[in-house]
Amino acid sequence: MKLLNKTSIYYLLFAVPVFAICSFVLYNLVSSEIQDNLDESLWKEKIRIEKKAQTKQLITWEEENAIVIPIGKKQISDIPQFSDTLLYDSIEGEIIPFRIMTSSLKIGGDKFLMVIQKSAMESEDLIESIIYPIILLFIVLLFGFLLINWYISKKLWTPFYKTLEQLSNLKITDPSEKYASTDIQEFSELNKVLTTMTGKMQNDFISQKQFIENASHEIQTPLAVIKTKIELLIQSANLNEKDMQLIQSVYNASNKLSSLNKALLLLSKIENNQFKDSETIELNFLIEKTLLHLEDLIAIKNIRISKELDAVVSKKINPILADILISNLVQNAIRHNIDGGQIGILSTQNSISISNTSDISVNNTEELFLRFRKNEASAESIGLGLAIVKEICDNYAIKINYSCVNKMHTIELNF
Repeated sequence: MKLLNKTSIYYLLFAVPVFAICSFVLYNLVSSEIQDNLDESLWKEKIRIEKKAQTKQLITWEEENAIVIPIGKKQISDIPQFSDTLLYDSIEGEIIPFRIMTSSLKIGGDKFLMVIQKSAMESEDLIESIIYPIILLFIVLLFGFLLINWYISKKLWTPFYKTLEQLSNLKITDPSEKYASTDIQEFSELNKVLTTMTGKMQNDFISQKQFIENASHEIQTPLAVIKTKIELLIQSANLNEKDMQLIQSVYNASNKLSSLNKALLLLSKIENNQFKDSETIELNFLIEKTLLHLEDLIAIKNIRISKELDAVVSKKINPILADILISNLVQNAIRHNIDGGQIGILSTQNSISISNTSDISVNNTEELFLRFRKNEASAESIGLGLAIVKEICDNYAIKINYSCVNKMHTIELNF
């Protein structure tokens, strides 16, 4: 969830209960105040009736909003009592709420019960006319506050999102770029730290790249010398069979070390995005060319090739990496094949699959494309061929899948 949305939710979680409580309190305060005014009005009416009643000598007396009746010796409280009730109003033609005050009244030596009533309809209308606009105002203020907060927050967080976008598009091989300037101190400090950090990363990358290239070059030189000396030593006439076997194993190890060094250097260059030039390559043509180059190896193992390359598959990719990609897949299919086995190559509009027979069992397909993961039966392999293939596929958004059915192993590239 975005920070802005989460902040708005917290504001709502705080504002809604506060708004509900304040509305309840406000309603009660207004109701209480209006009721007090209504009671005060009844009290004034009581005083007016008392003064008026003193001038009358009637046993009973009735006005529009009051009634005075004798109670004889019946005892009632001298303290006025207030209550609410519902009565029929002939003018309104309906039952409406009334506020009633009952009190005792003495006229001469006689005691009377005085009941004064006043319609509460106007008070309720007044409460509604006050409360509803205020509640509406609260709602407008609440949502207005949320909208303003959302707009201001979004505007304030714009530099952060710009920095985030620059970071997501950051390439370690590109020159260090400056982050958007801002007058917000925290974001400004963040940009300064990120500028320093990315600059250091790029310097470290350049240093590491130079080290790998130099180390690879320096390693290849003594390896070439070792191989040359071994070749000269093999031609010596004074060697017996045992010596020849030892020298041959050293020669094979030096060849393997040379291949390993070249493969690791290639992986490093691919990871560092040093193969930038891309062009549209017809992969069908590359497959045909690779099979032609490897026809001797295919003939040695007596492998049958079946091809269905009717659909032309093109991909915008670096030519060198395209050649390495296809070459590694075909070599992998030959190397791990059985004598008299077969290789099937199929192309569709959006995919290429290369299948080969093999007695090798793959227990964990997730480790198939990891570096230095190889089967014990493939001692001559350096374990980097499919790792290089996977790295190239990742760089060009090519999906690579492996499957095995009836000892037929298939690697499929989806474009």
